[in-house]
Amino acid sequence: MSLSKDQLRSLLTQVVCAQQDPLDCDRCYEHVAEFAEAELTGKPLCEALQAVQTHLQSCPCCRDEYQALMEGLREVLQNECNDSGSGIVDA
Repeated sequence: MSLSKDQLRSLLTQVVCAQQDPLDCDRCYEHVAEFAEAELTGKPLCEALQAVQTHLQSCPCCRDEYQALMEGLREVLQNECNDSGSGIVDA
């Protein structure tokens, strides 16, 4: 079985990222909400959140969870923006 250049490149990237990944999935999960907030607000990433970013690049399972979280957060934020502009006032 031979691999294409793209497959080899992807495999090598995963190996390099895995060697540099200081987090396991449980520790990534502990910080993923904080990472998502930083991403949404444009805050700079501290060292711990940079480790989350590295883990998300190398772990498809955590990346999928993070992407689902971000989709949900974006939807909530969009709904809040729509509600605040609609003239609805909470009593």
